[in-house]
Amino acid sequence: MTDSTGTVREYAKVVAVTGSLLGAAAAFVPHGISFNPNRIMEGEPVSLAAGLGAWGWLLVAAWIAAAILTLSPLSDRARGISVTLLGGAAPVVMLAGAGAEAAAWVAQEGDIARTSLLWAAWLSLFSSYVVIFAATAWVPAGKLRVVLTYLPVIAVIALMVTGQLSELAVAREYANNAESFARELRLHLAYVAGAVSIGLVFGLLLGLLAARRRSLEPAVFGTLNVLQVFPTLAFIGLMYPVLSGLSQRFAIFEQLGVRGVGWAPVIIVLSAYAVYPIARNTYTALVTLDTSVLDAARGVGMGRLRLLAEVELPLALPVIVAGLRIALVQTTAGAIIAGLIGGGGLGTFVFLGAGETATDLIMLGVIPIMALALFFDRSVLALQRALQPWDETR
Repeated sequence: MTDSTGTVREYAKVVAVTGSLLGAAAAFVPHGISFNPNRIMEGEPVSLAAGLGAWGWLLVAAWIAAAILTLSPLSDRARGISVTLLGGAAPVVMLAGAGAEAAAWVAQEGDIARTSLLWAAWLSLFSSYVVIFAATAWVPAGKLRVVLTYLPVIAVIALMVTGQLSELAVAREYANNAESFARELRLHLAYVAGAVSIGLVFGLLLGLLAARRRSLEPAVFGTLNVLQVFPTLAFIGLMYPVLSGLSQRFAIFEQLGVRGVGWAPVIIVLSAYAVYPIARNTYTALVTLDTSVLDAARGVGMGRLRLLAEVELPLALPVIVAGLRIALVQTTAGAIIAGLIGGGGLGTFVFLGAGETATDLIMLGVIPIMALALFFDRSVLALQRALQPWDETR
């Protein structure tokens, strides 16, 4: 084991214990779950430990056991497997308990009664992600790590499919909006795919240009820096007269639905944000390549295009993929703005819920956005690690 690998695994202990204790503390915060008389009126919030009965104490036990096992003298592999399983079991226990209590509440108060998860419950879910992320550092890369990482996701999906969570308020909101949810989810994914694809093309080209022409590097990244820090709403506001003018003057833009609001400014703004991380990583990866490797390739007669295609880009690929990962995650979250300017997407539920002061309708938009962002993050990270088999810390 190298020193760097050992250091990463020691840091993972600190992160896993912190996440476990945070999850245990969240179970006692008096804003874990609320049993409401109806969709709008809020009930008295209680902690998860109090509101979930035996499920709540089982949740606390899982978090404490995860902290104890993290500090135990077990082997790295045994510690990683046990702590990852406990970190993954915690949200399953919490949701199963909340679903059971919600069903009991509806049976007692009638169909209009709602059970809402409050911020401490979402903090508990976040703690689970932190613990799993840290504990998998002790599990060797491979199928076992993948199974352990996605096992809690499969368990939660099983709870949803079997109807165990159907009486939770956010599930009731989904049932009332199932048709529009599917449409807005597809639209949200289309925004992410479109913006990241455009960002990937321009990011690669600009990163390559800056690496080849060092004199252009300040101009390229100076411009991208300005775009990156420009507030989203201000960016869209600046696009409004431009896109409205194009639509009024040219029929083709009107036929395509290009207007000051809607899909066009969303794609432009999200694409602009997606370019920077890909361009920066492409530039950094290319300028830090080992010059002896490049000289050897030139020595065997490789031309510039062949050198780029067969040596530079394959070696730079893991770093470029890291930039793509950042772009995917930030675009998934940023696409929420489409709901505010008539572009649709999952942000529609967020802003509609805010207007109706319906917290669970807001969560109907927020939860899938977070789930998508985490899925993209973990999936592209796995790809990035697979491209770096020599990295012992992966």
